Amino acid sequence: MKSRGLLTKDSGYKLLSFLMVISLWKVLTLHFSPLIVPTMGSVLAEIHKILTSPDLYAMIPLTAGRLLAGLSLGVSLGLVLGILMGNFSQVKGVLSPLIGIMQTVPPVSWVVLALVWFGFNGKPAVFIVILSTLPVITINVCAGFRRINKNLLEMACLYRFSKVKRLRHVILPSILPYFKSAFQIALGSGWKIAVMAEVLTTSDGIGGMIKLGRLNVEPESIIAWSILVVLLFYLSDFLIGKFLFRKEKNYAATP
Repeated sequence: MKSRGLLTKDSGYKLLSFLMVISLWKVLTLHFSPLIVPTMGSVLAEIHKILTSPDLYAMIPLTAGRLLAGLSLGVSLGLVLGILMGNFSQVKGVLSPLIGIMQTVPPVSWVVLALVWFGFNGKPAVFIVILSTLPVITINVCAGFRRINKNLLEMACLYRFSKVKRLRHVILPSILPYFKSAFQIALGSGWKIAVMAEVLTTSDGIGGMIKLGRLNVEPESIIAWSILVVLLFYLSDFLIGKFLFRKEKNYAATP
């Protein structure tokens, strides 16, 4: 009953937040030209147009593919570096400044460099997603390793747990919460950065459609595609979150 009450309260807050956005939008449309702030009706009509257009099924796979490629490489490298930094203080001392530099350099600077290196195509988007994902995963995996309960490791050794058993029942349950939160952050920023890179470096994908809306002075198109990006993020976050949550249960289960 308590959890149901919390769920209802949380849903109420989300509804209130949504109504505030809608109200503010309505007020702005009364004071600005549709070329600056389009009406909700025009945006909904544009969303309907996109959903019934072949562009949707052509552009989403392009952006999603670039995001998936960047996330896969960024997560893989981040896991390796995070494990090394978590286990060896010398490696952590050497790599920490480099990870810090990757985090502080503005994404637009990386985009410009990627344009020089890869040209005007989809590769810069993949490259930027890798650079945004790698530090987040590395730092969180490293933190998870460093917070593993040493007493549990000693008990595992005392009871002669195999390496696989130790990994499954001691190490992974400690790391997975850190990895899960890092992955969700990387996923959210990945969608934004992939689309931003597409706007600046290519004419296809969701970013290409947003750029086309800017060139044609169609703010309703820009907002409509942006709303679809938000929905795609929540859908992917829900699906991956459910998958990771189920895996966390499996790793914590008894052998």
